[in-house]
Amino acid sequence: LVSDMPMQYFAFQWHITDECDQRCKHCYLFAEGHPVMTEMPWERLVAVLANVEDMARRMHRSPYLYITGGDPILHSRFWDFLELVRRHAIPFTIMGNPFHLTDEVCRRLKGLGCRKYQLSIDGLRATHDRFRKPGSFDTTIEKIKTVRSAGLHCAVMTTVSRANMVELPRIIDLVVENRVDIFAFGRYCPTSADRVRGDNDWHIEPDEYRDVLDRCWLKYEQYKDSDTTFSLKDHLWTLYLYERGLFKIPEGLADDT
Repeated sequence: LVSDMPMQYFAFQWHITDECDQRCKHCYLFAEGHPVMTEMPWERLVAVLANVEDMARRMHRSPYLYITGGDPILHSRFWDFLELVRRHAIPFTIMGNPFHLTDEVCRRLKGLGCRKYQLSIDGLRATHDRFRKPGSFDTTIEKIKTVRSAGLHCAVMTTVSRANMVELPRIIDLVVENRVDIFAFGRYCPTSADRVRGDNDWHIEPDEYRDVLDRCWLKYEQYKDSDTTFSLKDHLWTLYLYERGLFKIPEGLADDT
């Protein structure tokens, strides 16, 4: 049976380099010390791309790439790699930093098939810059317009922890004000180094996180007619919406016993 419907995508998040011009406090790359900076060599990029296409074909899906790092644009053959991806007609998103984005760079990304550029906002100015580096917040806000002006969708992701959870509603205001296309947040994942140190500075208690979801949902309702799409990335959104009567368990999955 041949269907006229397009195949569904299967997404692959692909880390192509460790190189980065930030040292984010919550980054797993630097959580276990100071690793040697490496990048995936060209031969491996070609081989992995072939493997991605083969896997997607076996699953009767079309591949979609989320290309990240480090900052993927710092890979020594970044543009060659995107040309290769374009020749294979694979759509992709870049998840990177704002510092190397210009009008020309964003137009070039668009021409090579990039659909979305994901930036990070991890708090208001002081908090964000403490997490990342001085000036990062203002540069990120500035580059939202640069990304969108090139015809790319701009996504913003927040890593939420005890250190920035109270600022999350204001971050939502901020992304709407700047006409970000997609916004999502996810919880910080502790590393082994956190456990060794007994570091609880990042940890959010369950009741506290339930309150975070509640306050964010009120913001999402406030901005439901805005240009920003709010992605419910965290799986606990499903439980939250179930509690509010906004999510129903599909028929056949509920336990009636």
